[in-house]
Amino acid sequence: MKRTTADQPHRPWLRLFIIAVAAAQTLFILAQIGSMALARHLWLADLANFIRLHLMIVGVSLALLGLLLPARSTRIGAVVAFAVAVAPYLLLLPPASYLGGVEIRIVSANVLVENQHPEDFVALADVREADVLVLQEMRPVWQDRLIETGIWAHESSRDLRSRTDMKVFSRFRVLNETVISAESDDTGGRHPLRLELDVEGRTLIVYAIHAQTPRSSRMWRERTAYFRDLAQAVGAERPDAAVILVGDWNTPPFSPLYKDLLAQVGYARADASLVPHATRFSLRLAALPQIGVPIDHIVLSPNVGAVSLRTSEKFGSNHLAIVARVSLP
Repeated sequence: MKRTTADQPHRPWLRLFIIAVAAAQTLFILAQIGSMALARHLWLADLANFIRLHLMIVGVSLALLGLLLPARSTRIGAVVAFAVAVAPYLLLLPPASYLGGVEIRIVSANVLVENQHPEDFVALADVREADVLVLQEMRPVWQDRLIETGIWAHESSRDLRSRTDMKVFSRFRVLNETVISAESDDTGGRHPLRLELDVEGRTLIVYAIHAQTPRSSRMWRERTAYFRDLAQAVGAERPDAAVILVGDWNTPPFSPLYKDLLAQVGYARADASLVPHATRFSLRLAALPQIGVPIDHIVLSPNVGAVSLRTSEKFGSNHLAIVARVSLP
């Protein structure tokens, strides 16, 4: 059919728009593939793992736009852009299995060092029902208030500084408590905390984690050193030990650092969601915590089962708490 005169002025603009979309698709594809390939070796490439959700939204949007345009190039670009956008989610490690047995309720939260008001947190039913409470960026006012509740009969050391401002409360008796690789001087002053808990006559080993934030290449290397020490300690556990790694990892599950550690020790993530739960968000966008970053994790040894995992309501921090139920068969 012959084009009308009214159609003619739009053709140059349409061609330019097609070129722009095709260029955007190409840049996205190269950036996504490049960051995935180089994340193990380059700090900036690994930082892309913190925005995989946002990159997926961009990639899917470019795919939809490309399919709507009357050009073969943008439609091919749409297929490739969609594939690389969802690839990080399809490449997530498999979650832990459900094993049944004695269920344990675990809550982990970075309470935010500037947050001096623990009442909103204490008021959460999930917190008050927790069997094990693992906290990061603790301050004495928080420690005192949680002790005051009398909910948990047992706790880790009250010397918060020596525990990298981490604190564990438990309904189960604490058998042993150790700071891992306290002599390491390349982890940014942070060290995992290992506790042994008596759960109905069985020993449950809990590693409380708060790794360095990779805001610079130096801090990125410090986080890597932290996980080196963690992997060494966990790798030395008995094969039949019941072990939980829990806390603020400052590492998304897409990162090769996270994947390498789990592969090395043979553990699995407790979060079974295809899109991992966002736990860290900007207070400027507090109304939309769902578009945050999944950097708080619970990881389980093969003989600890996953029952459920979700996030809490907001409580004044820039993190949501992880609320999980796990089981000892």
